[in-house]
Amino acid sequence: MTTDVDLIRHMNGVRSAFTRGPWYAALKLHPERDNVVSILDDRKHTQLRNAMAPGYSGKENLHLEQDVDEQLLNMFTLIDTRYVSRPEQGIFRTVDLSRVTSFFTLDVISKIAFGQTFGFLEKDEDPFGYLKNLEQFLPAIIVFGVYTELTNILKMPLMKAALPKSTDKRGLGRVMGFARDRVQERFAHKAVVRQDMLGSFINHGLTQSELESETLTQITAGSDSTASSLRLTLHFICTSPPVLARLLAEAQQAIEAGQISRPIIKDSEARQLPYLQACIKEGLRMYPPVTGLMAKRVPDGGERIEVDGTPKYVPGGVQIAWNTWGIMRRPEIFGPDVEIFRPERWLAKDASAFETARVTKMTDTVGLCFGYGRFGCLGRGVATMELNKAIIEVPHPHASFDSL
Repeated sequence: MTTDVDLIRHMNGVRSAFTRGPWYAALKLHPERDNVVSILDDRKHTQLRNAMAPGYSGKENLHLEQDVDEQLLNMFTLIDTRYVSRPEQGIFRTVDLSRVTSFFTLDVISKIAFGQTFGFLEKDEDPFGYLKNLEQFLPAIIVFGVYTELTNILKMPLMKAALPKSTDKRGLGRVMGFARDRVQERFAHKAVVRQDMLGSFINHGLTQSELESETLTQITAGSDSTASSLRLTLHFICTSPPVLARLLAEAQQAIEAGQISRPIIKDSEARQLPYLQACIKEGLRMYPPVTGLMAKRVPDGGERIEVDGTPKYVPGGVQIAWNTWGIMRRPEIFGPDVEIFRPERWLAKDASAFETARVTKMTDTVGLCFGYGRFGCLGRGVATMELNKAIIEVPHPHASFDSL
């Protein structure tokens, strides 16, 4: 286990001989097929990443930002119509933003992937029982990832029969069925054609069976991690009045200067707001959304590495995992107050080379929560766009729910 950021970059580098360890095999969500996250064969993994990258980047998904905006407005409509307290009418309500933000990210990923939402925000409920099932499923994945020998149990006929299936009426299996149906529509006699992620993947040669596995991974990985970052960052902002006041002041000043579009801020505009970006980075640092081992296997024959400046020889076959919580709390990188949510640490005190280097090192380090190099997160751009928009728009008064 390591918190050495240079070693992590080395292991994940494009020319590195390190490969994925068996930990990743536990992320095989579809019972019969691997996905871009779980596949261990380096060559196949690279081919799959190259085919999927254009779809994730937005270059071949012309509706991406529009789809995110639409779901954000749907979330505000839900809050406005069902959760705003109206004291003059004797109506007092509370809203569980943790639940609502999960609905938001799930509808975003289904919309940008398939052109059709699950309907979480519209129905204000979990129509498939998916989230409840996921609460049970994700801890099991962690256990199987740590104790990789347990994955052999899943190959037993009795256990395979108990795994989620696309014919299930509830839970993860129901989501598998939804994804399967959307994929089949693209390969039907009168095929649905749309410039979205699915369309891009098809254009780059992914087969129907590959798509059924990849779309399930998109939904599970792309929604839960982003929702976690969104709700924890909002929690820290909204429970720190000075931080909230400064963030809203920055937004209001930018609106008055014509630098923020309404009703929803553009991704490009959000990237120009320094305090907003500081809050997002600090949220990712305090609670990195993915804390799995991400173990990499030392190449056969062993390798000499450096750990915090100390040379070491590691035999071939050894797995080196990362400690993401430890990485994000290294005081020599982030300062002595690493346990405190303080966005100001990300703002350079002056234009000196020292301050520039300090902020750059922190930014590069926190970026590791999205992976690095050939194992970097394909969905980073989409997740960042959701955070850029929602982190500033949710605390900012919308429509009539300014009394929240």
